[in-house]
Amino acid sequence: MFARLAVRRQLLSVQTRQLTSVGLERKERGVEDSQTMRRRLLYQMRKRGILETDLLLSTFASEHLAGLETRELVDLDSLLSNIDWDIFYWATNKTPAPEVVQNMSVFQKLKDHAAKRGSAIVRMPDLQ
Repeated sequence: MFARLAVRRQLLSVQTRQLTSVGLERKERGVEDSQTMRRRLLYQMRKRGILETDLLLSTFASEHLAGLETRELVDLDSLLSNIDWDIFYWATNKTPAPEVVQNMSVFQKLKDHAAKRGSAIVRMPDLQ
C-alpha cells in the first residue's frame, strides 16, 4: 500500500512539473482595461480551491492589488495560471520557483507578503 502511495506521489510530482511549464503561458483575453483585469484577478485569487493558497493570495490582493502597475498585473495573471500548491510552495520558499517566476517583481512582493504573514491565523478579507 505504501509503495502505491509513493508511486502516486511521484506521478503527481511529474505531472505538476509538466503542467507548471505550460502554466506560464498567458491566455489572450483581448483588450482588457486595468480595472477589469484587477476585478478578474481578485476573483481568481479568492477562488483557487485550496484554502492555504486562497488565504495567501486573497490577503495579498487586499493589501497590494490596487497599487500594482500594468506589467505586474500581467505577470500576476501568468503566475495565477500555475497550480495552487506550486504557487503556495514557491511563495513560502518550500520549493524553488522557476527562474521566470523569480524574476517577476509581483512574485517578490508575494514572497515578502507570505514572509510577513508567517503562520498567523488569517481569514479571507471582506470584499469592498
